[in-house]
Amino acid sequence: MEVIPAKSATVTVTVEGYGTMQPRSTLKLVAEVRGQIVKQHPGFEEGGFVAQGAEVVVIDPRDYELEVESRRAQIRQTSAELERLEQEERNLEATLRIARNDVSLAKSELERLRNLVGRNVVPQSLVDQTEQKYLGSLERLQNLENQKELFRPRRELLQAQRSMTRVMLRQAELNLERTRIKTPFDGWVLQKSVEVGQHVNAGQVVGAIYEAGALEIEVRIPVKDLKWLPRPISPQTPVKAEVVFEDSVDRYTWPAEVIRQKAEVEASTRTLPLVVAVGGTSSPDRGSPLPLRPGMFVTVKIIGRAIENAFVLPRHVVYPGDVVHKVVADRLHIQPVRVLRAYRDQVVVGSGLADGDLIVRTPLSAATEGMKVRIKDSQGLRRPS
Repeated sequence: MEVIPAKSATVTVTVEGYGTMQPRSTLKLVAEVRGQIVKQHPGFEEGGFVAQGAEVVVIDPRDYELEVESRRAQIRQTSAELERLEQEERNLEATLRIARNDVSLAKSELERLRNLVGRNVVPQSLVDQTEQKYLGSLERLQNLENQKELFRPRRELLQAQRSMTRVMLRQAELNLERTRIKTPFDGWVLQKSVEVGQHVNAGQVVGAIYEAGALEIEVRIPVKDLKWLPRPISPQTPVKAEVVFEDSVDRYTWPAEVIRQKAEVEASTRTLPLVVAVGGTSSPDRGSPLPLRPGMFVTVKIIGRAIENAFVLPRHVVYPGDVVHKVVADRLHIQPVRVLRAYRDQVVVGSGLADGDLIVRTPLSAATEGMKVRIKDSQGLRRPS
């Protein structure tokens, strides 16, 4: 029979799961203004690639350009009216200075004549005429003062109109900007629902894209396997993993990370969903013979904790009941072992073996404790002594 020597080593446990690729960030492209589509990006087709900042769809901007020009003209008009008002106010201020001087002179003349009339130097009629002139000057000054007081509400009204027009200008500029629908990231087109020449309304969906290089898989891990995963799991402390896609001929792998775990164990399956992120693998310049795409069913291998002084054996040498057959002094010994982890072709044993133990590799149909055996080596058969 053939044997293999047991050799302890530090073994890194892997936890496998399965899931379907899905975009991490999906964005619906929505028209924010109404109008006719006059242009679209050449890559804006289902499955096409559109770079960040590219104009995916352009809505006819002419009406919105005219609105912007109209608002700017209104601002210029209001600014001109404010300048004219300021000039009128300056002119009125000059007139007020003259009116105040006129009142002051009329008042002085009236006081002088009143002193003279008391000494019978001038007639009373001249005093009365001067007083009427003085009162007329006061009335003109008061009218001018009233006109000055009206400048403040007129100025505030024009300033408010200009501020409102500036707000409307910003809205018009924003609407003009919204005629060009741009992508916020490098993305692959999932859906396209409009064509050049078609009229769209505000709020209408024109397509959908997902972020290139940003895919994720939700895998469900049995609760019993969670002990092998490092703690904690978060975007700040991700766990390394590997995404595998296999067909009958080829095998493809991509690096990945477990970035978070869901808060609740699924009651029906007793599994905990983990979110695995695959970044930078779906860009068009990667040159991969098989780029990842949403909807692909893949295997996820999560790199777990390391086990020291463990033994990795072929799976078929471990028999039901977790026992192995080993040779001790040319006799068969049935040895119980503690299986920590079982894979498709291998088994990780934590205890029950020692370095150098000869494990029977040849399948035995009727093995009994203490039976004599002979070992086949590279030189031929070695018979028991």
